[in-house]
Amino acid sequence: MTVLPSPNADVDRLVRRASKFLLRNSSEGTFDLQATLGRIGAPYGAKVEAMITMEGLTYVITHADGSQQVGAIHAQPSLERLDLISEFRVLTDHIIDGKLSADAAADQLEELERRRSPYPWWARFLGVILFAAGFAPSMQANWRQLGASVILGAVMAAVYLLGERIAMLRTMLPLLGSLAVGVVGFGLLHEAHAHGGPVLVMVPALFVMIPGDFLCAAAAEIAVGQFTVGTIRLVQSVFVLFQLAAGVIIAAAITGAGTHSLMQTSTVSDLPWIVLVVAWVPFTIGMALTFCARAKDAGWLLLGVYVAWGVQLLVTWAAGDAAGTFTSAAVLALMGVVLSQSRKSPPSLVIILGGVFVLTVGSMALRGITTAAGGYLIQSLHDMTDFARVAGSLSLGLIVGTSIGVALISKRNIEVRSAISAER
Repeated sequence: MTVLPSPNADVDRLVRRASKFLLRNSSEGTFDLQATLGRIGAPYGAKVEAMITMEGLTYVITHADGSQQVGAIHAQPSLERLDLISEFRVLTDHIIDGKLSADAAADQLEELERRRSPYPWWARFLGVILFAAGFAPSMQANWRQLGASVILGAVMAAVYLLGERIAMLRTMLPLLGSLAVGVVGFGLLHEAHAHGGPVLVMVPALFVMIPGDFLCAAAAEIAVGQFTVGTIRLVQSVFVLFQLAAGVIIAAAITGAGTHSLMQTSTVSDLPWIVLVVAWVPFTIGMALTFCARAKDAGWLLLGVYVAWGVQLLVTWAAGDAAGTFTSAAVLALMGVVLSQSRKSPPSLVIILGGVFVLTVGSMALRGITTAAGGYLIQSLHDMTDFARVAGSLSLGLIVGTSIGVALISKRNIEVRSAISAER
């Protein structure tokens, strides 16, 4: 590897900015964070080591001359700008290829972080609605659910975008969002007597805040030995779930629906099957708008959605929901690792994110908590048991798929290097 001449101070600045960027965008897990920092430092002859604690990161940079720089940063992990994640991948490739000095790379990263959202507020407002409406048929395949999801999705969109603009609302955004959705659902739409129960009707609108991906990332981090960050992420996910449940419970009390209405009832399916198939298209478009994915990455998101849904549907029919979730997660993760090796494709996170949302299990936990609040402890225990089983299958599938993908890529790289050495 050619070492680019760069002053140590420039390398330090680049690593610090990259560390903060990666930590801020690590809501889907910190598995590759230290390795990415290592790849960024290597072209400048610097070895980078890091210790991650969810919202904090301590790094040590050892330069070629033996000098060291130690630093610590703090950032709140989030999932707001997929376009930045994709563009950071491009910047990282340029660094690894030796096309940028450390100073120029740090400047480009600073400019990237200042870049405005690719979509105006009204497009993202529409995105949250499409996100909810597209997911609704997978919860209940009936027209009432679909119509309610459009209305409740608009309520959530208003709260969600307002929370992004007002910093003091962000911490309690799940509570405020579920409270607003609950008040409209119970008071205006009279969902206390809806098929499947009110929570099942509200889940598509709340889906943008349900931390199912957080829960799976936490379980996976703990499984691979990242106990500190995984445990903290798990606690944070549970806190968000309780906020969401509390908002629905408070709304039931305010509107007079009462917690007894939170029990699930039988559902009615009257949507043609083709609607369920096509619904994932507006769901994906909504996800791209909500989380600011690049327009050219929308196709990759859609690919992940249909692969996850299709594999899960097929294997669940043959072997049950746990096997379906595990197999789908493993295939999705393997696909993400392999396809992301091409520089024409986005990072693995962008490829698999839509599929992870399809497989997410946070709604099961939310139903379990609200059902318990309504006094239906046996049903609540059933929901939480389903959640634990499927969440475990999803996390294990992601780990297995990623491990197989990494092993295949490593073997391929070794073979390529061996072939190059033989030619020389």
